[in-house]
Amino acid sequence: MKNKDILLDVIGDVDEDLVPDLTEKNKKSGIAKLAALGGVCAAAVIGCVLLLPRGTEHSALPPSDGLSAPSAPSVPSAPTADENAYCLALADYPEIPSYPDETDRDAMMKWSSAVKALRDQPKGYKDGFDTFFANSTRTFLTDAGGENVVYSPLSLYMALGISAEISGGNTRQQILDALCQSDIDTLRANSKAVWQANYMDDGMAKCVLATSLWINDSLDCNADTIASAADNYYSSVYRGDPSDDNYNAAMQNWMNSAADGLLSDYVRNIKMDPEMVLTLASTVNYSGKWREQFDKELTKQGIFRSPQGEIRCEFMNTQTNTSYFWGERFGSVSMQLENNGEMRLILPDEGVSPEELINDDELLAYLTNTGDYANSKFVTVDLSLPKFDVSSDIDLKDGLNRLGITDIFDPTAADLTPLCDDLDGISLSKAEQDTRVLIDEEGCRAASLTVMQYNGAAMPEDYIDLVFDRPFIFEIMSETGLPLFVGIVNSPD
Repeated sequence: MKNKDILLDVIGDVDEDLVPDLTEKNKKSGIAKLAALGGVCAAAVIGCVLLLPRGTEHSALPPSDGLSAPSAPSVPSAPTADENAYCLALADYPEIPSYPDETDRDAMMKWSSAVKALRDQPKGYKDGFDTFFANSTRTFLTDAGGENVVYSPLSLYMALGISAEISGGNTRQQILDALCQSDIDTLRANSKAVWQANYMDDGMAKCVLATSLWINDSLDCNADTIASAADNYYSSVYRGDPSDDNYNAAMQNWMNSAADGLLSDYVRNIKMDPEMVLTLASTVNYSGKWREQFDKELTKQGIFRSPQGEIRCEFMNTQTNTSYFWGERFGSVSMQLENNGEMRLILPDEGVSPEELINDDELLAYLTNTGDYANSKFVTVDLSLPKFDVSSDIDLKDGLNRLGITDIFDPTAADLTPLCDDLDGISLSKAEQDTRVLIDEEGCRAASLTVMQYNGAAMPEDYIDLVFDRPFIFEIMSETGLPLFVGIVNSPD
């Protein structure tokens, strides 16, 4: 029997005592009223960066001033590194006023205008994203194997965008094809628009896309490429010695700051390879409060039927008036968040697994739909939803290969000349994404971190031949630097 025919399929089979009688409570509260916010269009605030020429003495981060153009806000909101990393470009985020007292009309107008300026992007800026979303979601979620898996298409989109920026030739074209973008200029414009359209950081809600590049300090970078990464992707760029623990710590601090510490267990294991040429980090940091929060007194223990067996967990319960959506093999409701979008909850029909459903064209059409959805009706729902805290770590390499991105992993084929003119034998050696999402009675928090590390031979100052074809000396040292053995080799036999 289909979910569209039985509304209770939305919440699954639960014990009768799991869902208390909420009817009287909700009759009294009624349907939450939405405040109509007026606003006038304001000019978009464009992020500013200051490019520092390589080869000069740089000021250590975080600087108190001097890294922003005069028109930029005095205190950038982008995450920064510390004194162990030198800055080539520092992203500067647009300003959004703190969410004001709703009785203060002038403050509300100022806040609304700032938000509207960011949301008012050119028509078509999302072109191609829906196809990339559908293709990549199928690729990375199909093989869940009964385990939790979480994926951020937006984090990967921005990481691949910067990867296209630093690559050329067929390497770039494969990335553009996977992102469904016609050319690099279109990708740049769309990426910047996507960033601005999704940006929110007003104290009540947060949706911040933060990216950074961590470059080997022996690499002579193309200044135009650095500028484009900073301007079109709001990316900060740093340089240092990848074998230096302090440089690694600076990168980890940036990642933890960008994700508000939600991914600290994952971040502590990220370290640059000594032969690292470039490490790219792309994060999405999201949080928001439910428009209609769950009553904690109604949270009850219940049974969740996992593929591994029954699990007892806490279920949040409420009765709400909302839209119910359905397809041939699923039913869905949407939970609204204050000024920060929604969480769609999709329940497969009995006998249909999430892994099967994720390949369903009808579901993917629903997930990318932002307008009127044909199969919907306004209903009263007794909703029972388990609190959850789920995370997963995805190795992206095989999936990117299936999406047609192959050259960038091949040292003989990868073209990274836009980053540096003399750069051979360099390729993408690691591509991973770690994502965590948690919800409770108050709202939702989520963070995703995509890390791409480009490795190759160390960057030499010059080239020499060194052939040990005559007697030589060797030394073996301990981890603490104590000489353990020293010797002379006059004959290797």
